[in-house]
Amino acid sequence: MKNKLLTLIIFGLFTAISAQSQTSDNDSIFVKLDSTFVNITDELETSAQGKITITQSKDIDNALALHSLENLKNQKIIGYRVCIFRDSQQNSRAVALQTKQNFKSAYPDIPSYWEYKSPYFYVYVGDFRTKEQAEKFKREVSSMYPKSWLVNDIKINLPSL
Repeated sequence: MKNKLLTLIIFGLFTAISAQSQTSDNDSIFVKLDSTFVNITDELETSAQGKITITQSKDIDNALALHSLENLKNQKIIGYRVCIFRDSQQNSRAVALQTKQNFKSAYPDIPSYWEYKSPYFYVYVGDFRTKEQAEKFKREVSSMYPKSWLVNDIKINLPSL
């Protein structure tokens, strides 16, 4: 029991620095155990006698606050999109913008993006978290865009819940 408690304390201290989840209660530290988040302060107070005080530098608080702010600015995850257009002709930019507009008319709820990576213009559609979702949508648009393909490992916007 003491070894388990000691392991829990050590694990909690190491993960507290890199914890991604913050609560409004500044005295709580959450750690992930067996895919469940556990409040280590409550756990220690119920399984140990006495009171536990954790003191940390203001620099750690500032670093965590800065990290949280950066995460709020950059709300993207790795996912999938469907590329419906790629071309490098002289009028490719105009054609890419027209393709994006035509897609937007047909699918107003699906986000579309155009991009230039020398020497090609691309039009990507969707923000899919899984390959299955992207493949399903690709099959749906394949009659309009027969040369479309999946693009994986791309930063996508977080889907709305």
